[in-house]
Amino acid sequence: MKIHDFDEKFYDYARAWVALHPGLTEQQIEDSYNEMMLNWLNAPATWLNGEKPGEYFNRYSDPKDLIKLLEEYDKRDMGLPEPLYSRIVALGETCVAPLLRIAGDADRGESLRGTAIALLRDIGTDAPRQLFIDMVCGCEKPDELCNLAAESLADGDASVVGPLLERYDDAPELAQSLILEICINFPGDDRVLTHLTDKLRTRPEQRALYASYLGKLGDARAIEAMTPFLQAQDVGYLDYIELRNAIEALGGDPGEERSFYGDPDFEAMRGM
Repeated sequence: MKIHDFDEKFYDYARAWVALHPGLTEQQIEDSYNEMMLNWLNAPATWLNGEKPGEYFNRYSDPKDLIKLLEEYDKRDMGLPEPLYSRIVALGETCVAPLLRIAGDADRGESLRGTAIALLRDIGTDAPRQLFIDMVCGCEKPDELCNLAAESLADGDASVVGPLLERYDDAPELAQSLILEICINFPGDDRVLTHLTDKLRTRPEQRALYASYLGKLGDARAIEAMTPFLQAQDVGYLDYIELRNAIEALGGDPGEERSFYGDPDFEAMRGM
């Protein structure tokens, strides 16, 4: 099973293409990228003994072979070829079990686990839902894998809201924020509004964030909870703007704008 550096070969092709098209601006080259890539994928390549890069991985149908290739590219710190990624997605459910094992294995590298999560998302399977819920609800510090899991759940359906909220009270602070970020995509559970208004009150350093979440939730009852903060002395300019925007998005009237002369954020934006 030979490993080819597809990224390096494409960059060689791209450099040659640019040399054959002198005088193009950087923007024109960037605009030609997709066409360039498509041509490269569909042209017979001498380094593949005449095979087309876009079809090279079609020879593999056994998930074990494809996962082995996935692991080998990660081990060598090579960019994962797009045709290999697409082949795994195309085979779908047959590749789900080994991808789940990788995604849930804390001893694996973050890059490989992240790729496995991305593949599971693109396959569109429900199989990793519980894994993603566990990852989100246990997140204690900024973590790209937790963010990927949260994005996957947010792209799903409202069935995740109940299981997430059931674990909310015992979840770490960051996990609670991720849970709420997911749940605002699926309005209907009053617990989301309750938790968000509580955060607005108890986490003044994140007031702008939770105001924006309330605006996205779309529940007009949040107007009453947000309005008093418009005149609060500890509300900074950026918090104030998010509160106003959220109230207006929900159909409320935030009233006459306050003055924020002297506020560092206001002065910085005023000077732009």
